[in-house]
Amino acid sequence: MSSSDNLSLQGTIKSPVSFKGRGLHTGKRSHITVHPADENSGIVFKRIDKKGRDNNGNATEILAHWKNTKKLPLCTCIASSDNGIHVRTIEHLMAAFYACRIDNALVEVHGSELPIMDGSALAFVTEMNKAGVEVQNSPRKIIKAPKAFEVREDNKHIKIEPADDLFVDVTISLKKIGRLNWSGEITPEIFLEQISAARTFGRFKNGMLAQLTRFSKDPICLGANTSSAVVVVRGDKVLNKGGLRMPDEYVRHRLLDLVGDLMLSGGYVHGKITARSPAHRLTHELLSKL
Repeated sequence: MSSSDNLSLQGTIKSPVSFKGRGLHTGKRSHITVHPADENSGIVFKRIDKKGRDNNGNATEILAHWKNTKKLPLCTCIASSDNGIHVRTIEHLMAAFYACRIDNALVEVHGSELPIMDGSALAFVTEMNKAGVEVQNSPRKIIKAPKAFEVREDNKHIKIEPADDLFVDVTISLKKIGRLNWSGEITPEIFLEQISAARTFGRFKNGMLAQLTRFSKDPICLGANTSSAVVVVRGDKVLNKGGLRMPDEYVRHRLLDLVGDLMLSGGYVHGKITARSPAHRLTHELLSKL
């Protein structure tokens, strides 16, 4: 089998790999293990903690697909249609699956939110590449845009046009920081080298305000700090030791989130995507139309 054949076939992880840490939004510790899975099974999350089981004590399984998304702030969340049990902040791991060419995996989760690690996909990619990828027999699922269309919400919009591969043009505008853009072709190799290390980010004052949500139904940013995110103060100053990993890390992380959300299509999306101030819910809506 040639290497070009490998690129067109599905893959799964060769051996289990585990991660642990605090969730970005809940602030609670969680533990996950990524296991190999059969071809054509997709990415399935399995809640194995006590609160993730149904009334019969069975662990809840949720397919990572746009049809199963649940609206929660500042993250991608999937939920079971049977009992409402959910898994939150899956986008960075989903992006890592793209980078590693993993189409099928069973992710056992002890907790309601994935560990945020350093705020990027780098730890996930590094450890899964160490475990290795097993090439499977079924062809990889490719999803192509048949025509151009877009989704809009206020000043945010995302558009897809037909193309033979994946091309992106992402622009964000941040107060005191300005307009940032990243555009070009995206492949697993390009993502690994240029995007995977970009961390999630937020302003310090917003993190303090988020503490007020501690007792609300959907807490946000309770696990955010300089170990799990880029923390910005006084407009454009970065608190993290060493500063930014790359000058345009902010927009590269938005691209990381976009790629992770595209994996909720159930395959690899091919098309030219233009996004202005992209958001998780807009990408989910784009997938529903696609």
